[in-house]
Amino acid sequence: MRQDNYISFSIVVGFFIGLISSIIKFNQPELIILWTIVWTVIVYLIALCSASFYMKFIDYEKKKMNIKKLDSTLNYYLKEFDKREKETFSIRNYLKHISSINEKEE
Repeated sequence: MRQDNYISFSIVVGFFIGLISSIIKFNQPELIILWTIVWTVIVYLIALCSASFYMKFIDYEKKKMNIKKLDSTLNYYLKEFDKREKETFSIRNYLKHISSINEKEE
């Protein structure tokens, strides 16, 4: 998951955790809104610190994907899927042919 997605997801989770906990804890709407905002900010700051430490301590050269290897693997699977599809069509046509022969005999 990219860091931006992680932070956005954490903000949404923090909002709903704050909303649920504030609805359970308070009856006044002002306190519910305030508590929800406080929870959202706290979870946002925790997620931001986590993402910052992740970016600081992770070596990106080791985490990069090998695009050439990925492309060759995907091309291999694409060819295999094409083979399976052709095989499936030939089996289907064979079954249709057998079915039409059986219908003609009856």
